[in-house]
Amino acid sequence: MDEIGEYCRKVEVHLTRVNAGHLVRIVGPGFLLVRQWADEGIPLSAVFRGIEQKAERHKAGAARRPLRIEFCEADVREVYDAWRRAIGVTGGERQSDAVPDQTDRGSGPARKSTTRELDRAVERLVATAGRLECPEDFRTQVNDVLDRVITMRDAVKGSRGAARDALLAALPALDLALSDAARAAVPADVLARVRADAEADLAPFQARLSQEAWAQALAVTIDRGVRAHFGLPDLAQIGT
Repeated sequence: MDEIGEYCRKVEVHLTRVNAGHLVRIVGPGFLLVRQWADEGIPLSAVFRGIEQKAERHKAGAARRPLRIEFCEADVREVYDAWRRAIGVTGGERQSDAVPDQTDRGSGPARKSTTRELDRAVERLVATAGRLECPEDFRTQVNDVLDRVITMRDAVKGSRGAARDALLAALPALDLALSDAARAAVPADVLARVRADAEADLAPFQARLSQEAWAQALAVTIDRGVRAHFGLPDLAQIGT
């Protein structure tokens, strides 16, 4: 119970952070939902990214109230499922019915707008490029990717079908460039913390992974943690 309480506390702290300091207590149905995530072994990194992903749409929409944890269920599931696929672990986990999203109807994971996804990616890249504490070379590389994503976003607005898919085909290469730049720029102490967090996230899956698969899963999870440190978007997932 102590572990679940700590898990819930960390989720509540993160939810408060994305709500610009407005505290929304995780109680009642919200606590039961977060407890289920903890019971299923969903890593906090996936929960945090799911909350952030939902919060980006929440802020962009008409909602004026703080984001509640109940409305983050679908995004947390989406991020968790993508993470499991990335590390090569699928199936076997219990899935709950997603809580209907009443604050952002029609823009959840099931129905995405590619243009809006690109808009949010641009916002994140602008924020990262403006972080003066980051190495200059890294910020230059981020700005280069930013310019290309802006050009792509403008082109995508007037495209459909195969033409749009051809434009989006460049995203995985841009995403890889961002990842490489981030790994080269991350401070050693941050990388050590990210690695420790990645090992903790993967611990429940270690028994079912071969040594080679474990090493690959660890590399993927560390990469995601480094990207989260810099606030980088996941360009490869846009339009999927």
